[in-house]
Amino acid sequence: MSNSKQTDPLLEWNRLNKENAEQALVSATFKCMADTSPIVDKFSMWLLAGTGASGALLISRIEAVIPHLTATGFKWCLFFLIVSAILGFLAKYKSLRCQIQNEVNTKLTELMPAIFAKHKEDKTEIQEYAKQRGVALETDISLSKVIAEFAKPFPFWVRWLIERQVIKNQGNRQAGFHVAIKAYSGQLFFTFWQAVFFLAFLCAGAWYARGI
Repeated sequence: MSNSKQTDPLLEWNRLNKENAEQALVSATFKCMADTSPIVDKFSMWLLAGTGASGALLISRIEAVIPHLTATGFKWCLFFLIVSAILGFLAKYKSLRCQIQNEVNTKLTELMPAIFAKHKEDKTEIQEYAKQRGVALETDISLSKVIAEFAKPFPFWVRWLIERQVIKNQGNRQAGFHVAIKAYSGQLFFTFWQAVFFLAFLCAGAWYARGI
């Protein structure tokens, strides 16, 4: 009885239907999160612009600033600005990775259904002819061949990274979204500390300029 349940097509269909719906919901949640990356990026760029303007003002007016800020205060303010700027650039890098991967995921989602539908249609017709002629054919898509063909234009080290990622994420249906979400998490992390160091710059300026 248990074996018949396991091989029952209806049960398998039900399992696949539920699994596909669950995976689709997870993908939709990931995409909604990754779509907010440009909003975080705008805030980070605003901070980066403020950091650049403040740094340029400090350096260009150094002789006028130091008497009021002291040399120690000037160094601390410049240090906080530099760290904030570095964090801002790292946040921008993560933002680009997230948005590029998110765009790739979106395009693949749009293009793949038509490709698989055409393959399924032709596969059914080929299998019918093969059955009539008594010929055994392999009609399933080879993912390894797809990856190998895709990797051909890249340098050897990129091909190695692609192969490594394929092996690492084998069987993971959310692998593409995981890349985007990891980049998004990094973007949030660097943007948060970018803001903290910019606030530290403001606080240091207020502390050392308290006598003005």
